[in-house]
Amino acid sequence: MKQLSLILILSVLFISCDKNNDDKDVGSNNVVLLKVDYLTNTFEGGKVLKFSESTSFTISSKYNSPGDFGSVALYYEELNKKLFEGTIIWMGLGEMSYPSSMDLPAHFSKTDTNVTLPDTEMFKRIMYTENAYYPDSINYESLWNAINNLRIVSSCRNSNPHEKVQLFLYTPSLGVGDPADWDWFVILRS
Repeated sequence: MKQLSLILILSVLFISCDKNNDDKDVGSNNVVLLKVDYLTNTFEGGKVLKFSESTSFTISSKYNSPGDFGSVALYYEELNKKLFEGTIIWMGLGEMSYPSSMDLPAHFSKTDTNVTLPDTEMFKRIMYTENAYYPDSINYESLWNAINNLRIVSSCRNSNPHEKVQLFLYTPSLGVGDPADWDWFVILRS
């Protein structure tokens, strides 16, 4: 009877574990990519990438200019590990190839209190080429409001309050590119 009770209690505990709780993913050196639609500033999903320890965080890039087909890749420079890769097609539409998938917005738990918008000096545009396109004026508040209620954003900002908020604008369509195809990637480190 005691064994049956123990099995029942353990089963209830096991079943009640939240498999989609992103808080368990925030460790000592993880990088979080959060995808936000360029035009609507709607949070579209994200990915937590886990890395070995490093005391610093620099994003480097490899850019192949699109004559017809090009690509951009972002790396965690200190560890030489890939963070992002996507194709860029002139007069067409490229696609993200790394990470191979993004977790849906429902995967990310929310907080009761929104994370305060960092000062604009805390945002850093990732210049993957000297001609990387970024709008002259970025509405940081609207962009931040898309993710400021996510527990993972709160965790990252609390663990690294002086870390820059990295911004990458992925433009898979160029030439007569359609901004409806573009996405912001907000990159945070825990």
